[in-house]
Amino acid sequence: MNISVGLLLLLVLLCLGLGAALGYSAATMRARAADQARTRELGELQAREAAAQARAERLAEENNGLVSRSRADNDIMRAIAPLGRHLEAMEHRVQVMQEAQAAQRAELHEQLEATGRGQRELAQETSSLRSVLISTSARGTWGEVELHRVVEAAGMLAHVDFSEQLSTGAVSNSASASRPDLTIHLPGGAHIAVDAKVPLSAILRAQDISGEGPQEQAERERLLKEHAKALRGHINTLAKRNYPAEFPGSPQITVMFLPAESLLSQALAADGALLEDSLAAGVSPASPSSLLALLRSVAAVWSSTRIAEESQAIMELGRTLVKRLDVAAHHLGDLGAGLRRSVANYNKAVASLESRVLVTARSFDSIEVPLREVPQIEADDAQIRSFTAPELAQSEEAITS
Repeated sequence: MNISVGLLLLLVLLCLGLGAALGYSAATMRARAADQARTRELGELQAREAAAQARAERLAEENNGLVSRSRADNDIMRAIAPLGRHLEAMEHRVQVMQEAQAAQRAELHEQLEATGRGQRELAQETSSLRSVLISTSARGTWGEVELHRVVEAAGMLAHVDFSEQLSTGAVSNSASASRPDLTIHLPGGAHIAVDAKVPLSAILRAQDISGEGPQEQAERERLLKEHAKALRGHINTLAKRNYPAEFPGSPQITVMFLPAESLLSQALAADGALLEDSLAAGVSPASPSSLLALLRSVAAVWSSTRIAEESQAIMELGRTLVKRLDVAAHHLGDLGAGLRRSVANYNKAVASLESRVLVTARSFDSIEVPLREVPQIEADDAQIRSFTAPELAQSEEAITS
């Protein structure tokens, strides 16, 4: 019994000792764990502190960089501020230019539309004119109208410098009279006949050819040669009419007027001998420009002739004036001679009165009647001035010669 209690106490003590040992061991382990945990936490805190310090330094560097960059940006902004104002002004100008360009584009569009309408109207008018010119009578009327316009542009006077549709019989009294389209009058009674011709059929057909191939070119050349042949036919017709024979003493030439420059130039391009042959036949083909030059020359000749005629008339008037001055001077000379005789007779009467009559009158002293004094003409007052100018002292024969 005592042994059992003793064992039990021993076991209890052992258990208590073991528990205490275990508790101490556990406490020690917990303390070590806590220390380790603190050490880890301290390491983590130190690592965090180092990271925070590094982050703070990096943030400070970045902040310093941002401050520097901000200062640089401010400097740049101050430097580019005038550029910004210039850009704004340029933007305003560009906007104004864009508005002006828009207005110009609208105006150009309207002008293009108007030009298109004009071209369409011109095409219609050209087509109408082309259809009209197909008629031979219409061509003749066109040539006569164009001829009249050239004559007016030259400044010539109708029925004075030229006549239209004047019969050559009215000028030369010929029985075989013809009627050219225009008769140019020259000084001295000379005349030049002008006839308008419009060979246009072949040229119109040549213009209808639009292609540029060899066949089209050959056909166009053939039509131009046909045009030159038609023009040569008109030249031969005018040469047979022989207008210069109706105007004796006039230039032996007949002017064939062509109302378009191309009518002559294209014919000469197709037939190089056409001009030489026409001049040999006494026919001169004339385009509007060459006819205008001819008419201006004629107008200048008429002007020179009129000046010469007026100068001759002035000379005749001068001769007549000089003759009449001579007659007036002769009459004045007769008048002066009469005045000289009158003064001499007056002086003789005064001398006779003084030497003959007054001597006898003084014998009647008893008659108290005063005699009036007879004034005497002074020698200077009695002088008659003679003509001294050589022109008036000349004889009539010397003046007229």
